[in-house]
Amino acid sequence: MMARQREPGTRDRILDTAARLFTEHGVRAVGMQRIVDECGCGKNLLYREFPGKDALVVAHLARIRSLWMDQVEQATAPLVDDPAAQLVAITRLAAGQVGEVDYRGCAFRNCFTEFPDHEVGRFAADHLADVRAHIGELTRQTGLPNPELLAERIWLVIEGMYATAAHPGGERAGEVGVALVAELTGTTPTTNRSQHPA
Repeated sequence: MMARQREPGTRDRILDTAARLFTEHGVRAVGMQRIVDECGCGKNLLYREFPGKDALVVAHLARIRSLWMDQVEQATAPLVDDPAAQLVAITRLAAGQVGEVDYRGCAFRNCFTEFPDHEVGRFAADHLADVRAHIGELTRQTGLPNPELLAERIWLVIEGMYATAAHPGGERAGEVGVALVAELTGTTPTTNRSQHPA
């Protein structure tokens, strides 16, 4: 008997459904049966793609991580010789996320909070640590004084954006965050041109 062929796009369809449900209800509140019902893929097919919910959530986060990395690359590639402007560009990407109409918190930060001592939480923590390390690398390249403290300040701004944007009164969190990082790095946020000495 020939093995059943995998349906084209099944994995992405499952991940799309899971992403929507996780965003709307939280990861803990969404069971695998709910995903099966809304995706219409069948339980056997779901478990063929993802052995369990943990694997599904990690794949969900991995897809978001890949998208983020692609966006960072596209935003910073034209600014390769200007690390300060790259820092502003990264902050602007974060601002775009928190400014979305249906923003309900960062998936990585939410998962780290929900699953701090779990495979899912560790994956989320590793991603956040990588982003933070990248910011540290860029601050060291700027030539600005005390790059370690600068990195901490920029990270605090970004964390604040993600934390406050979903709350009442947080509508301008992204805009304010970009302006703060531009001020910290001596850049002009609208042009991404460094104003500090080379």
